[in-house]
Amino acid sequence: MPRYRLEPHGTQDAPAADLPELESITTTFTDDGSVIFFASGYSAREVAVRHHHDAGGQIYVNSVSRKIVRQDFDNATNAPVYYAVAASPVYTLIGRDGKVLRAYWPELNAGS
Repeated sequence: MPRYRLEPHGTQDAPAADLPELESITTTFTDDGSVIFFASGYSAREVAVRHHHDAGGQIYVNSVSRKIVRQDFDNATNAPVYYAVAASPVYTLIGRDGKVLRAYWPELNAGS
């Protein structure tokens, strides 16, 4: 699986303590602020592909963190988000060396 790419985040002046929990669904966004459809659990890839065909967008693979869990699955164990479907690139805010960075999810070839 391709690895995520890191880029600086625009809030370097704000300490990570001022942000919501990093590496979480609440700190996962798109470049253009569009809605993200998350797929997790059994058949997540098939669900993401179906949503992609029905609603458009691009499929992205969560290679960032297993801590990214859907809100309705907060109390479940081992239910990370595996895929996201969105109109623009998806990223999750992560902390590295005291800095907040954007970890961009790699694209999945929807035809595969």
